[in-house]
Amino acid sequence: MTNQKVALVTGSATGVGAATALGLAQRGYNVVINYSKSEAEAKASEAACQAAGAETLLVQGDVSDDAACKAMVAATL
Repeated sequence: MTNQKVALVTGSATGVGAATALGLAQRGYNVVINYSKSEAEAKASEAACQAAGAETLLVQGDVSDDAACKAMVAATL
């Protein structure tokens, strides 16, 4: 078991979410990048986080959907 920090950042394909994901990656976190529609933008955010040294995971899901949120958490764990 490791003590690696992991952050699940919702809406992290663009804007504030992408900036938050990148900032966490730069601080040593591995990052789960959530997006609802734009996989291309999510992949760009993922590439930036990976360039900062983070391991990443892309998860698509609508945060207004309870089942999608549970699936995102399960994928993170």
